[in-house]
Amino acid sequence: MSENPIPDLECRSLNKSFGSFTAVYNINVTVPKGSFFSILGPSGCGKTTLLRMLAGFEQPTSGDIIIKGSRVNDIAPNRRPVNMVFQHLALFPTMTVAENIGYGLRRRKTPKNEIDSKVDEVLARVGLSGSGPKQISQLSGGQKQRIAIARCLVLNPDVLLLDEPLGALDLKLREQMKVELKHLQQEFGTTFVYITHDQSEALVMSDQVAVMNNGRFEQLGSPQDLYYSPATAFVAKFVGENNHRSGTVADVNGQTVTITGQYGERLMANANQTMKVGDNVDVFVRPEAISIALPDQKPPQAENGFGVQVKEILFDGSRSQLVVESASNQNLFSVQLPQTESFRTIRPGDPLFIHWQAAVSRCLPVQS
Repeated sequence: MSENPIPDLECRSLNKSFGSFTAVYNINVTVPKGSFFSILGPSGCGKTTLLRMLAGFEQPTSGDIIIKGSRVNDIAPNRRPVNMVFQHLALFPTMTVAENIGYGLRRRKTPKNEIDSKVDEVLARVGLSGSGPKQISQLSGGQKQRIAIARCLVLNPDVLLLDEPLGALDLKLREQMKVELKHLQQEFGTTFVYITHDQSEALVMSDQVAVMNNGRFEQLGSPQDLYYSPATAFVAKFVGENNHRSGTVADVNGQTVTITGQYGERLMANANQTMKVGDNVDVFVRPEAISIALPDQKPPQAENGFGVQVKEILFDGSRSQLVVESASNQNLFSVQLPQTESFRTIRPGDPLFIHWQAAVSRCLPVQS
């Protein structure tokens, strides 16, 4: 039987404190070779501090950082087998594209003919063959992004750290670069560790995502795990859009629980954690999981159903949503607008019936 390959990166009981403030708490994670791993969380959650520890710019208070099976806590940043792409790229404006990419190789005293060969090869692999003589000022935002990554990848690091590198780009270019970054990672086979506060970036690009909050990993899993099976209320709120209700458990039947909502409404939801009558819980259902029907066509056996009135239409093509209000308890819901002829003429004030099954909603304990 073959042994498991050594992972490119491990964090073991990693902590970082600044005085009495703990910025990173007990991080344990294994990042397999050649994977795209993202750390997703709001500003101030500790993700940049964690990345700076991996790069060697911050020393852990306790715990170990292991790269390719070797502990690197005491190794200086310039001697670690990692490279880092910063949000503002830090390209040298007075150097050509080729000089920028070859900078690290020159620092290593690599022979010139070898530098030229490696620069040409990496330019071809990032789709910018022949751009070596260009000035940085002649490049578009997306091209600069690829050059910054090429400058790191030409050094063949074991791990590439990326600190919100798409944050300075406009929306359209950011959408394009999400796909390009994933393709680049697959092309080179280098392990990427990517930090972001943008859930879309993490979901689109990553093999695994850690959702970070207050210095801890709330949940670690595939993008699908985080989206469809959030383990905590924070993850449910932070990853994707959700309709959120609070309530109290009134009945438990296997994994299906009945909740009395904050406005007295009755909701049925799925719970994969043990619940008991009287527990305070949060209930989440995604806009695309809610079906809508005309009032005279409402299904007879909907586990959750409300007569509603359209308050607002948020038109965004195939991602259009309705904001609707329940007539009985003034509950607001966001619902995805179906792209069908029968709903194309919907206007504010129109009556509808919304419904969904318990299995598509999540019941989670209230977080303190």
